[in-house]
Amino acid sequence: MASFTDINEAAIVNALFCAVFTGTWSTVAQNAAAPATNLYVSLHTADPGEGGSQNTSETTYPSYARQPVARTTGGWTVSGTDPTQVVNAGTITFPQASGVTSDLLTHWGIGLSVSGAGTLLASGPIGPTAGPYQEFTCTSASPGVITVPGVTFSVNDRVSVYHQPAAALPTGFSEGVVYFVGTASANTCTLSTTTANGNPVNTSSVGAGVIIKQVPLQMSQNVTPSFAASALKILLD
Repeated sequence: MASFTDINEAAIVNALFCAVFTGTWSTVAQNAAAPATNLYVSLHTADPGEGGSQNTSETTYPSYARQPVARTTGGWTVSGTDPTQVVNAGTITFPQASGVTSDLLTHWGIGLSVSGAGTLLASGPIGPTAGPYQEFTCTSASPGVITVPGVTFSVNDRVSVYHQPAAALPTGFSEGVVYFVGTASANTCTLSTTTANGNPVNTSSVGAGVIIKQVPLQMSQNVTPSFAASALKILLD
């Protein structure tokens, strides 16, 4: 399998988020006549997915609007080369809900347009901090047993699983779907598609990936969604 070099991955992220062209990208990247000066952060009620647009599962709570973040080193912080990480440099605050709403916000997105479909560049689950992204392995069983070294989950925790470049998810899991921890013991757990372990997830192959705990935001009138600095985290490995 071919892959980008570490230094090139870092250069790509710097060019995309900060309009800083380093290494070979100083010679191959070219700004348009009117280059994008902002990226726009959106809120979603489900995972927009790798094939989604900015308005895929996007919230429509009263007074909602995407928030601009400058495409500069002041708007985004890029660090590392293996993996390369990008986080929001400052607080991102959305408009307060001006009317009745019951939207449950589960994911954020980053794209190029202030409104409409727009090009979605990245997305991720709403969690307690930047990540946390934890690697796991899983058995082939009914249900599949996940092992996450050094981490203990609680029953009914909301989580999502994602693949890694060098490993496949176990058959039975789907990337980005919201699962609930069905059973938990020490650093192992099983997942269910419903609360109270109502529908355990069976696996038909072993696998591995990363698991991310979600802490969704239940919207109601007068609630103001906000992300602290570094709360949005993207890794390019």
